[in-house]
Amino acid sequence: MKTNVEMNKKVTDTFDSVESIKEVEVSPFFKEKVMHQIRKANEERQDTAWSWFTPKLQLATLVCLVVLNIIAFNSLKESNYDESLNDFATSYGLVTDTQSSILD
Repeated sequence: MKTNVEMNKKVTDTFDSVESIKEVEVSPFFKEKVMHQIRKANEERQDTAWSWFTPKLQLATLVCLVVLNIIAFNSLKESNYDESLNDFATSYGLVTDTQSSILD
């Protein structure tokens, strides 16, 4: 029974301590300040990821790609596609001869 009395005393002490907790007063703009700092830190982290790829560099990359595509397209038109394909097939042994062999 003694332990039951001690347990009840501890429970009542705990409830008394809960009642003594008071509300903390905070600045009315505390939440907005914290949220602003979180957003600012998040934006800074995103900016550093692509900061090296500036608009000038983007334009230069685009121009280089367009020039390379034009050069490739013109060289494709100038070269004879069939000759290139036959040379490729011959070099890798992919050509089938139309002549009949002795064994046929």
